[in-house]
Amino acid sequence: MSRFLVIVLSLLVVSPAWAQEPISRRLLENNLMIAAGLFGETGNRAQDVFPGAVLRLSYGLDVRVGESWSVMPGAGIRAQLAKVNRIGAVGGDPDGMSMADVFCQVRYHYVFEGTRIAAGLGPQCSFMVMPDTYYIDADPGDPRNGKEKFKKWDIGLQPSLVFQRGKHFQWGFEASVGLRNMLHQYPEYNTSGNVHLHYLTFICGWRF
Repeated sequence: MSRFLVIVLSLLVVSPAWAQEPISRRLLENNLMIAAGLFGETGNRAQDVFPGAVLRLSYGLDVRVGESWSVMPGAGIRAQLAKVNRIGAVGGDPDGMSMADVFCQVRYHYVFEGTRIAAGLGPQCSFMVMPDTYYIDADPGDPRNGKEKFKKWDIGLQPSLVFQRGKHFQWGFEASVGLRNMLHQYPEYNTSGNVHLHYLTFICGWRF
């Protein structure tokens, strides 16, 4: 009898967990996402904390590796456009560039009050597709004009927090924290120093 009571009590304890909506039964899940937000700069040669806007389109393949864990490699393309008259600009010097991203996140999945949540973190490597160049209209003869401001590639950390409702729709937040000094060094033109590139976006997407 005592063993029977233990079994019954155990079933009562775990039954609420069984009643929750399952996180996912698929081993592979496609994620198509679009994001919009702000990009930023830090460093002793940064022009502004949040110079402008960023738009990003990305795809990730979420691969389940356990009950609550998955790994999601993916790729994306983003465009960054700065405010033209930003703080500290010399003669108008906006940053406008496009970068291709390759990332891989480790994600933890859980359910909270019927909402599936995925928290992710991983490295991201970015490559310059359309570089930004110096254009100092106050001095057309400035030797920096036409030269690239930033290096060809960057590496950083990409955290994300995604909320999933229903079978397909998802939304959340995603960021990138640049770890590499991206300022192209031209010591002869007094362009030494450091600039790290970041972004913070709101994302929405489709899972299938």
